[in-house]
Amino acid sequence: MRKVFISTVSLQNVKEYKYKSDVYPESSPTAYPITIPFENNCSKGDKVLVLSIVTHTEEKNISLDNYNQFTNQVKRMADGIGVDVEFMEIPMTPVIKNDSAQKLYKGLISALEDDDEIYADITYGFKYNPIVIFAALNYAYQTKSGVDIQEICYGNLYDGTPVKQEPNPELFDVTSLFYMNSLSNLAGAAQLGGDIDLIPLND
Repeated sequence: MRKVFISTVSLQNVKEYKYKSDVYPESSPTAYPITIPFENNCSKGDKVLVLSIVTHTEEKNISLDNYNQFTNQVKRMADGIGVDVEFMEIPMTPVIKNDSAQKLYKGLISALEDDDEIYADITYGFKYNPIVIFAALNYAYQTKSGVDIQEICYGNLYDGTPVKQEPNPELFDVTSLFYMNSLSNLAGAAQLGGDIDLIPLND
């Protein structure tokens, strides 16, 4: 089994914060929320793939600087835990074209394998990135053997706090949205007629 951590690297300057999380209350401060599930779900001896969506331009850009800082942070964590980590980029251009989403989708599904345990962060990136990530994970979940979508998270930095004050960032677990979407697909395939009673809701 391989653990896969998927995220998009920000094109803007980022800052480290301590993210509030009921699931991971003791996580290290970070500018890259995917490091929170990485830090808390990796164990010594794990085989890990860190899959990053990175914007490339002809000249050096903020995304590449952020990616360098991000990989350095992950390497330090990996060394401390004792995991074997591989880094892989999905390069994207800053200009959105008609086939941009399709290229990202293909890049994601080509990197995923049978028996992967997948964690994803949808904090940064173009507006379509979360949709494409969900679609690619759904494809892997439906077509590959033993794939487990363990967690999809989102780091919310802005909660209405005045701009001049420090924000109170929080990490949200939105994995249930993925399984809700997968259940909707299965319901459609089985022609269940849209029975909403089949959709599990948290109390």
